[in-house]
Amino acid sequence: MPCGRLMFDTFQVDDAEVRKAGSAKERTPPLKKVFREIQRFSRRIRAMRHVRSVRKTIQSQRRNGPWPEVRVAVRIDGGIGDHVVAARFLRDLLAEVGPLALDIYSPKKNVAAWVLGSLDASTRWFDDAMLWDRARKAYPLSIYLTQFAEVYDDTADWRLLADRAPRLLEICQNILKFRPRIDACITHHPYLDGHLGRIATFMGLDRRTFLHGMAKIQYGGDRLPIEVDVGALRKFGLLDRPFVTIHNGFDAEFDKYLIQSTKVYPRFDEVVRRIKSEFPELVVVQVGTVTSTRIDGVDIDLVGITDLRELGAIVGQSVLNIDNESGIVHLARCFDVRSCVVFGPTSIEYYSYPGNINVAPPVCGGCWWVNESWMTQCAKGHAQAPCMALQPPDAIVAALRNYLRSTSLRLVARSNRA
Repeated sequence: MPCGRLMFDTFQVDDAEVRKAGSAKERTPPLKKVFREIQRFSRRIRAMRHVRSVRKTIQSQRRNGPWPEVRVAVRIDGGIGDHVVAARFLRDLLAEVGPLALDIYSPKKNVAAWVLGSLDASTRWFDDAMLWDRARKAYPLSIYLTQFAEVYDDTADWRLLADRAPRLLEICQNILKFRPRIDACITHHPYLDGHLGRIATFMGLDRRTFLHGMAKIQYGGDRLPIEVDVGALRKFGLLDRPFVTIHNGFDAEFDKYLIQSTKVYPRFDEVVRRIKSEFPELVVVQVGTVTSTRIDGVDIDLVGITDLRELGAIVGQSVLNIDNESGIVHLARCFDVRSCVVFGPTSIEYYSYPGNINVAPPVCGGCWWVNESWMTQCAKGHAQAPCMALQPPDAIVAALRNYLRSTSLRLVARSNRA
């Protein structure tokens, strides 16, 4: 039984209802099950071939040496925000240790290649499915980046690192020395992530800087060069038009069958009406993917329409991004774009950016991972999470009003000069 349920989950579940509903796997047709088994077998074959290829390459380099660069395997999971945080860490790691060759393993290979594409390293990208556990043992160093950094010391070639990358060895030792402080959080990840967040904030760190704190390396800032589609603004009718983006999606990685989340602010339509009334010169553009629901009153709905590079171009030119706590908030900071973030169950102390407009919940809040179902239902058993449902739209508009007012004045002055 997972640790999170054992320690925290006190809510009763009707077993009969669970049996009646059934799981997605129980409802899977037999032919589809066979097809999935064939896919799994095919992936296992590809994984074994990949591992043999990696081992052959590394062994060849060792025989023919000296190596031009140490090749490091890095696993990253999660969504856009997690990849952004990992990219900043790797950027600053490379600044400390010099050239490395990186093999990035991610369940979202396209997201990883997009977000981390600017790293100053010889980089290859691999799908994480069934590869990581086999492949990581073939590398002289393997690192897992999530809410924390984990160095696999059981397979690391410390002699090689001492010879070829002594600064990297020192940083790995820093991470290993830090581990005892959060060992339970690593062992039971993600069920103790809420506790890890409290440890981080107690130490004066947050989601942006915690990996850096573990490694004892300097944080290089929020900005991160990410490739965008420069034609996106013209394509969607936003060229030379001031606009704000708004987003109400959530982490699809948590549960692909999830329709709604406690992280989502349910009254963004009222916020949009007030913004359009006070700032009619601003175009309101909704962005997002499959977990977003349409917000009434937006001028342009781009949910599910943009690709990653188009999304980056639009968010990167936005006057302001209005959001719940999400990956797009992390993305916006890469372009130095401010977000107005409505916080609920996730920790405002841990996840907020100092440069953003961060709206604290009016009640409760900060209950992420107090149980396993925190993201699907209120931890106190309410039909709607009061931390979000009781947040008045006027409070959000009041929080962003001065910023939009000053920005609108600058835009008008620029237009007059033009």
